[in-house]
Amino acid sequence: MKNSRGSPSVRCLEPALIFVFVFLLASPVAKDSPSTVTLRVRRAREFVDQLRAALPISNEVQIAVVIYHPLVFSVEPMDTRKDRFLLSMELGFLLMLEEDELRAALAHELGHVWLYTHHPFLQTEAMANAVGQRVADRATFGKVYSKLWAYEGTSGAPMNELLGPPLAGSNFPPPVVSGARP
Repeated sequence: MKNSRGSPSVRCLEPALIFVFVFLLASPVAKDSPSTVTLRVRRAREFVDQLRAALPISNEVQIAVVIYHPLVFSVEPMDTRKDRFLLSMELGFLLMLEEDELRAALAHELGHVWLYTHHPFLQTEAMANAVGQRVADRATFGKVYSKLWAYEGTSGAPMNELLGPPLAGSNFPPPVVSGARP
C-alpha cells in the first residue's frame, strides 16, 4: 500500500500549506496590531538582551525565525572571531512556548554563547544548561525539554544528565562552568 504522503500532489501541497500558515500568523488582523509572530520575536529579543546582560555576554546575538531547523533552536558563530552569533528558532516550537519556557530556552542557547566565548572547545548540552540555569529556573528547563521531545516525537534523555541533579530547596544549581573570558 502506497503512502498518500509520497504522492507528488501531496508533496507539492505541503510547502503551500506551510506558506499559508506562516502568512496568516505573520499578517496583522488590523492595520496597527502586530502579528503573533512579531510579538514573539520582540519578546525573544527582549529576553536575549536581558539574559546577555545577566550572564554577562557582550557579543552581539541576532535572532532568526525559520520554518525548519534540524535542532529546533540553535546558536552559531557568524564570524571566525566569534564576536557575533545567530540564534535560530523554529517557528512551530517558538509558538508553543510559554513566556518562562521561552526565557529558559534562550538562556540555554546563550549558555552556548557563553561557552563559545569562555571555553570554546567544551560545548555540551549539560554545560549550556548549567550556564543557563544561572538565570532561569531548572524546573522550567525540564518543561522545555519535555515540550521539545513531544514536538520532535522523541523520548529524550534523563533530565539529571541534562540538568544535573535537583538541589534541595533551590531550583538554581551552583555554577558548574566558570572561568574568565580568554
